[in-house]
Amino acid sequence: MGEIILTMQVSLDGIVSDEHLWMTLSEEILKDYLDYYQTVDTIIVGRNSYASLAEYWQQAENSSDALEQAIAKKMNDIPKLVVTHSDVELTWRNSELLLVKDEHSLADELQARKKAVQRISVESGVKTWQTFIEHGLYDNLWLLVHPVVASHGEHLFALAGQQQSLKLTQTKIYSNGVVGLMYKIGT
Repeated sequence: MGEIILTMQVSLDGIVSDEHLWMTLSEEILKDYLDYYQTVDTIIVGRNSYASLAEYWQQAENSSDALEQAIAKKMNDIPKLVVTHSDVELTWRNSELLLVKDEHSLADELQARKKAVQRISVESGVKTWQTFIEHGLYDNLWLLVHPVVASHGEHLFALAGQQQSLKLTQTKIYSNGVVGLMYKIGT
């Protein structure tokens, strides 16, 4: 059975929105992302962030930065599921709609997908991450915690609704002060 990993950039105060205002990526982090994507079978993105991610990563295949170009090529090749309640125009290659009626239909679809693949990465957006957390639809959580208090924005665990125990399985401190934390759900 496969696993679902929520992966995101987060400020020290738990903000996951408007990360372009406070996120500080480095070549070291990007190399880890490239290694990570080598193990990912499917990417899930939310409807609201789909268009901007599709545009960015398709253009990044022509980047002059070899590392960004390699990540873009890999991301563009990986099958993608767009979680949505309504129709979305699919412009990103290897994209497929995952029409959701309610959290039960989403959970059923995810269980079926986990039987067919090893690793599903939930990439965005805030509402999608919050839905997965609220309904316990993930196995692992990979947070890249940036050394900044964003102060304003959407909190990752705003809709958690109940206590969720996590077990820390991996840590990494990057030279720019970002801390990578990998958690597994449960104790």
